Amino acid sequence: MATRRLTDAFLLLRNNSIQNRQLLAEQELDELADDRMALVSGISLDPEAAIGVTKRSPPKWVDGVDEIQYDVGRIKQKMKELASLHDQHLNRPTLDDSSEQEHAIEITAQEITQLFHRCQRAVQALPGRARRARSDQEERLLRNVVASLAQALQELSASFRRAQSGYLRRMKNREERSQHFFDTAVPLVDDGDDNTLYDRGFTDDQLVLVEQNTLMVEEREREIRQIVQSISDLNEIFRDLGAMIVEQGTVLDRIDYNVEQSCIKTKDGLKQLHKAEQYQKKNRKMLVILILFVVIIVLIVVLISVKSR
Repeated sequence: MATRRLTDAFLLLRNNSIQNRQLLAEQELDELADDRMALVSGISLDPEAAIGVTKRSPPKWVDGVDEIQYDVGRIKQKMKELASLHDQHLNRPTLDDSSEQEHAIEITAQEITQLFHRCQRAVQALPGRARRARSDQEERLLRNVVASLAQALQELSASFRRAQSGYLRRMKNREERSQHFFDTAVPLVDDGDDNTLYDRGFTDDQLVLVEQNTLMVEEREREIRQIVQSISDLNEIFRDLGAMIVEQGTVLDRIDYNVEQSCIKTKDGLKQLHKAEQYQKKNRKMLVILILFVVIIVLIVVLISVKSR
């Protein structure tokens, strides 16, 4: 009875859940530290207390991130399986029957391509799963996560393209060597039918060899067409992910620019505060001098009145 090994999937989901809880706890701590009203309301800024006080549910897009990371892990595992199948297929004897192996390669490549398409759609749908009334910090976090996932998928798709192109190149070289062997061993004819072959004196073994060669060439052509189609699909995914990374990079550059401008304005504001503080100190001195002057005048008036009596 065949069973599925779900240990890796369980460990991946458990680790992602722990990381998400830590990430949300740090995010909530930063929000509490930045919010001055927390001091008024008496909320403690202690990490343990903050974790205990804030019990908000994580954003919906966090579940989408977990699903994408799980699919990325499946893509990596499938790519390893496909590389092993490629090596087995290319290292087999030329006349060995490998229809099951070729079918397994075809199915695995299709599964990887489908996973790439699903991950691409999931990454593009992440911003739509976020809540509308989200904070600026959550918005920046979401953009960074989308850019990181898009870049990881782009690197994986590029690696898969290289693997498929390398397999196609090795298979073509192998078929060229095999074709050269058949051309030199059996002088095939361009036109004619089986009767012509019999008339030229071919034996049954040679006819079987010719038929096997023809079937093998047709099978190789079909595999090559499938690989080319797979590479074409990956090129489309690669372009979409590249555009997404450029878009997210532009957003991040804009955020960096805004942060720099905020730092500059903060420094200018600090200078203005120092100037205001100096003015306030001078005003205090003038106020003290004025009070002393009034007191002196009062004392002089009192002294004059006392002497006049």
